[in-house]
Amino acid sequence: MTNRSSLYRTLEIIKRLNDSKTLCISHLAIEYDVSERTIRRDFEVIKDIFGDFIVKSGECYKAYDKMLLDKVLKATDLMTLSNIVNLFGTVKKDSIISNETKELIKNSQSVYDFKTRPYEEIIKHDIVQKLEHAIKFRKEIKIKYKTERAITQAKFHPYKISFLNENFYLVGVNASKNIFEYRRVTMIEDVEFTKKEFFLNHDLVDFINKLQTPWGVYGKDEIVVKIRANVKIRRYFYRKKYLPSQKITNKFENGDIEVTYTITNYREIEDLLIKWLPQIKILSPRNLNKMLKRSLAKKMHSL
Repeated sequence: MTNRSSLYRTLEIIKRLNDSKTLCISHLAIEYDVSERTIRRDFEVIKDIFGDFIVKSGECYKAYDKMLLDKVLKATDLMTLSNIVNLFGTVKKDSIISNETKELIKNSQSVYDFKTRPYEEIIKHDIVQKLEHAIKFRKEIKIKYKTERAITQAKFHPYKISFLNENFYLVGVNASKNIFEYRRVTMIEDVEFTKKEFFLNHDLVDFINKLQTPWGVYGKDEIVVKIRANVKIRRYFYRKKYLPSQKITNKFENGDIEVTYTITNYREIEDLLIKWLPQIKILSPRNLNKMLKRSLAKKMHSL
């Protein structure tokens, strides 16, 4: 099982827990040919979603109740899952989505009515299936990529398909240039297998797992941005995380709150800051104020 992707490995672990099996970290690490640290990360992901359904004893885990999706999924989770189901064309026999999950999505449509579709229409399902196979088995691929300006080709090591800013991106390494890249799935015209395999860069895996936007920069030092949100709008920050790294770090005497974000590129937070002006104040870093003013001036000039 050395070539299983993290997604498949985690799904298999969940299935075993649902079957009332006791799973130990060291045994799973040997079985999947990964480090114990990797297995611990898998369980951290599972606990984030199904925390109330599993218990730990030493290095082993066991579920004390069935992890039924309808007990834990929120409306937004159902919407995203539904979009992923549509993206991967789960009418296929080899679908990773269970019949129970598809039935759950179907039943949710009698309650929820999602007017917006937070993803691009995926027409070429055969391309997506090739990408999924390449990610699962760490296969090098050659992709033909079409933009408004040109059609390019590159050898690519695909790590994951990430849902960022309402679009699906293939993220991984452009092997032709040896750099990390994002590629919009809908702009991929063709996929060919090169018959080569690649080894995962685990630092890159960690970076991808923390991705917040398609403007994150691999290998760049993290930047901590602190803002002060007016008491009039603080409820929005309590109710919603505008980026996964968002934290409420302080509350001022007048009711304002301090909110922090960890980013690698100012573009990751630019639109968010502009959205809430003038109800927020940038506390740090100081040079972000100047950059935001230049960005606003540029946007106004283009109107």
